[in-house]
Amino acid sequence: MKLISEDDATQVADFAARYEPRTISEATDKGKYFVLGLPTGSTPLGMYKKLIEFDKAGVISFEMVKTFNMDEYVGKGTMKS
Repeated sequence: MKLISEDDATQVADFAARYEPRTISEATDKGKYFVLGLPTGSTPLGMYKKLIEFDKAGVISFEMVKTFNMDEYVGKGTMKS
C-alpha cells in the first residue's frame, strides 16, 4: 500500500484522479479486471468528478473495472447492534 499525503482535499483528488487511469490501464491492458474500492462520504467527491470527466473524454474506461463501496470507521470503536 502506498500512503500519499497532500495539503488539502483538492490536491488529493487531483493526484488520485491522475493515478487511477494509469493503474487501471496496467491491469486491463493485460485482460484482467481492476478492483476499485470507493470510499463513501464527501471527501472523495472531487476525485469522482475528475474520473467522470476522464471517462467522458475517453481517457479512462470502466469496462473492466469492478467496484465496491466501503465505509471507514477509524477511531469509532466497535459497533454494537
